[in-house]
Amino acid sequence: MSAITFGFGQNDNTIGSRVQKFKAATGKTYRLGFAWWPGMEDGKEVTAATLTPGEGQAAESLTPNFIAASQFYVEGAGYVLDTGPEIGQFLGKQSKTKIATIIISWPLGDKGQPTKESLFGSLPQVMPWVFSADKYEKLKKIHLSGYPMHEWDIQADCEDANFQKLTFLPAKQCIFKEMLKNDNERAKEITKHIIDQVRRLAPNLDQQIGTKYTLDQLKEKLGHEVASPVGDVVASGDDVVDNLLDSMLE
Repeated sequence: MSAITFGFGQNDNTIGSRVQKFKAATGKTYRLGFAWWPGMEDGKEVTAATLTPGEGQAAESLTPNFIAASQFYVEGAGYVLDTGPEIGQFLGKQSKTKIATIIISWPLGDKGQPTKESLFGSLPQVMPWVFSADKYEKLKKIHLSGYPMHEWDIQADCEDANFQKLTFLPAKQCIFKEMLKNDNERAKEITKHIIDQVRRLAPNLDQQIGTKYTLDQLKEKLGHEVASPVGDVVASGDDVVDNLLDSMLE
């Protein structure tokens, strides 16, 4: 994924802050919609047409975006991206493939269903979701079985939070798409919130799967000795400036 360009006080409000990922709680039901669709991060206008197949295009061929990366879990370092064989050789283990996308967790009413009050009363949570390949296959099966995600949401029931054991069912209508069709000012505010969050999160989504380390950086993180780079010692700040000025005056 590409890096975000920012400056002092410009697009830097998330630098150094943790991004909340979707994690289900045991016994809870969630209404999830997919937020990241082709072209959204390119700055183009996002409308209901963005979530509508083109003429002659099969319904299931329009899908939300996903990325995949392999990760290790490393005690003392957390989740680490598998960036090459040397990391795995050092750790002595195999990495596991994870999938990531960006989802909308819609607010629900008291009976666990979306209501006008719940949908328009507060902004939905827009979050990265990192999950296993087997969950992806279950979602893919729903999408390809007549419930494409640009027309349907997902009802997710959590049986076990520790293992993120989820049961998925198609939920009629894609609320995000319905909001995009709506001229109501509150609906426009909600869809702008979703689009803004997708554009903020998408460029560095791989970092939600794991942290990228070089082998030396990982060794240092884990307290292993790292060989010092060969070369001359760089002068301290004041000496560098003095040396540069002296060379210009010679």
